Amino acid sequence: MSAALDLAARACCFAAAGWLYGHAFASGPGAGHDFDNLVRSRFVHCAFYKDYDTDRDGNRVLVEGRSDALMYFQGIDLKRETARAIYTRLAGAREVRVIQTDKLLHFIDDIDGMFIMTTVYSCLEWDDRRGMCVTYGAANLRHFDARALYRPDAVYDALKDSADPGFCDYSFIGVQEALRNRR
Repeated sequence: MSAALDLAARACCFAAAGWLYGHAFASGPGAGHDFDNLVRSRFVHCAFYKDYDTDRDGNRVLVEGRSDALMYFQGIDLKRETARAIYTRLAGAREVRVIQTDKLLHFIDDIDGMFIMTTVYSCLEWDDRRGMCVTYGAANLRHFDARALYRPDAVYDALKDSADPGFCDYSFIGVQEALRNRR
């Protein structure tokens, strides 16, 4: 394994650890349910996995660049509950619904009764130098449960075991944007 790939694999182990230990792995101040910087970022990048490598202890390793699906969100507006999304499995940009609850952040795309639901559940990597979370644990679900639009936490809790694990972070541009918006 190349040094760059090894470094990426180690960094993405955070996502695997969070997924394996009940979706509750978090670190750093405000970790877990503090999604303020993420929703203020101009661009959010998420990667999801159907297959994953395992480390020598059998833990899942989600390697950047080997994901099965990518999602990008921009223009996140919590007051209007909207964002724009690009999903590698669908053509074109789409308007999606954004719902932040007391414990989770959901991006929900209603495609004529089939829902693609991206749920962000915790902070996986806290950067002490910047004082912010830089990588979030996330899961991606595809389902037909319309309660996603008014009870997304219940739908996530019921279906999370069948979700594709993954992570979300700021795009390269979004990191600087989030830092500026914090102040």
